[in-house]
Amino acid sequence: MPKNLNSYFDDFIMDRVNDIAVQIINYNEDVKKLRKETRDLFDNIIKALPKEDKKLIFAYEEKTNQIDAHYFRIIYKDGFMDGLEVVKNIFFNFDYPNKWDEL
Repeated sequence: MPKNLNSYFDDFIMDRVNDIAVQIINYNEDVKKLRKETRDLFDNIIKALPKEDKKLIFAYEEKTNQIDAHYFRIIYKDGFMDGLEVVKNIFFNFDYPNKWDEL
């Protein structure tokens, strides 16, 4: 069954969000530092947990990552739609003076 237009748009958004995330992770020094600090903290938590509790923290991490992915998709889509609304209002709802009115 062919995908609908919204499905293609969602795929585009997720690809774009992932591309932006990779750029941020690779080139933003503040984010690099924070990611290292959080990874170090996470590793310390894992070391401190008993073996049977480690599965819980990994399940928690997976769910928070899924939530973040939804946030990013929604935020990007809303921002994209806001941008389209701005373009529409600027270029299609503006009363341009008609040069022929002056003749």
